[in-house]
Amino acid sequence: MQDIYLVILFIISLIIAIISLGISIKIYKNYERAMNKLGEGKDFAKMLENYVSQVKELNKRDDQIIEVCNNINNELSHCIKKVGLYKYDAFGNTKNSLSFTLALLDRENNGIVINSIYGQDNSNVYSKPIIKGTSKYNLSYEEKEAINIAMEKKSN
Repeated sequence: MQDIYLVILFIISLIIAIISLGISIKIYKNYERAMNKLGEGKDFAKMLENYVSQVKELNKRDDQIIEVCNNINNELSHCIKKVGLYKYDAFGNTKNSLSFTLALLDRENNGIVINSIYGQDNSNVYSKPIIKGTSKYNLSYEEKEAINIAMEKKSN
């Protein structure tokens, strides 16, 4: 009698397994049909893989572009960004203010100040390095004015 129960249990288990297999096959066929519709007849899974790899490649390119932009930004920080010009009459004996001081500074207020002193008989040009808006050399009033004019300008 016990053998009959085991046989009946085996047959019921076999029927459940066959029904489960049939349902799994039906679900898989429906999945393939849906993927073919989405992929317009092509393998949708491969299309997704291609898109994912393209997105990863674009992300790499974005990272490279950001790195290049950061390098350019760092280089630009050392370029002349601020210019200050102060014109004056050095000796008070010329009708025009032909003497001038020119400050050329970067973002960090580093650069150079050029002072051109015009006289009736001669003209002289001097330059001094500028670090953080000041110089280790004594600056004239005109040089300080040109530096202040340059430093008032905003740099990007």
